[in-house]
Amino acid sequence: MNAIKILAAVLTLGASVATAAPQAAGMWDTLVGVKYAKARKEVIDAGWRPDHRNAGSEWERQLQGQFPELRSCEAVSGHCTHYFVSYDGTCLKVVTEGDTVASFRVRSVAQACPKQQ
Repeated sequence: MNAIKILAAVLTLGASVATAAPQAAGMWDTLVGVKYAKARKEVIDAGWRPDHRNAGSEWERQLQGQFPELRSCEAVSGHCTHYFVSYDGTCLKVVTEGDTVASFRVRSVAQACPKQQ
């Protein structure tokens, strides 16, 4: 009888952990073209958290005040890279484009971790 109770508890725990897992990167294709502020909220609401690491330049670090997940921006192309991480260490890379922070739109989403510096 105790073995059945233990098995039931393990199965229940496994099911609750599975439902709490962040969505896979392919699930985010619908965010391409969406304003970054809205996309960011959806990613965070799905269980991902901003990956806090210092950006390369001073102006990029200033942008991290608003977007702590921002890692880098290319001034010429207007592309910025943001990283999120799940509870299990899986990384999500979101690339945005736009002339201003307010105009950022999602260009791509992929399951990828930042390169170690």
